[in-house]
Amino acid sequence: MITFRRVTSEDLAATRRELVQQFPSAKFGWPPDVKSSLLDMLLVALRAGSEEAIQKVLTANPYLIQYAVKGSGHQGIWVFPKAMIKPRGADGTRGLVPDFLIATRSSLGYYWHVVELKRFDVQFANRAGDGYSAEGNKAIAQCNAYLDHFQNYIDAVRSNVHVSELVQPEGAILLIGDSERESDAQRQCRSNYVGNNSKIDVVSYRRIISRLRSDLEVRQRR
Repeated sequence: MITFRRVTSEDLAATRRELVQQFPSAKFGWPPDVKSSLLDMLLVALRAGSEEAIQKVLTANPYLIQYAVKGSGHQGIWVFPKAMIKPRGADGTRGLVPDFLIATRSSLGYYWHVVELKRFDVQFANRAGDGYSAEGNKAIAQCNAYLDHFQNYIDAVRSNVHVSELVQPEGAILLIGDSERESDAQRQCRSNYVGNNSKIDVVSYRRIISRLRSDLEVRQRR
């Protein structure tokens, strides 16, 4: 006869310690981290009109970023905030520092992405929806620069980040804007870009908000 043992808080703590040790230098997040207070904290940061405020909340609560990862298995996320993938050059040329370098896990293994943040109150597309906004264009250039550097200098990136297990990212995730405030033309412009560029997923913060709310509602019904 099969017997089932209730999972205790001690079991969860032990499992978390094991997962943290996969990448000890990263910030780790997983589903048990989801608390009702997270939604208010996230909304306050998004409405502050500051990338720094968003960065601070996501760094402190890394599981929030996993809601933005398409096809994620939600088995945990390892986050490296402001990881320098390319140092400043001796001639003064700027280095490359994405907002986050992240690893997620599924039954098939680990998947890496770079994440770039822009504000909640700006949109990816311009007001007319017939092209990209200034922030959208800037973010595209940044994401492509990160991915190109990984492609050409992966060994150097491993050394800079001090993570020997690092492999080529699946792509970049650009977090920008609020899909509820997009016009139909702006939404179509964003959708067209994502459909034509599989390496950069342009994600509205509304995806994180709605998925967090959904998880909180499920927990409340239990």
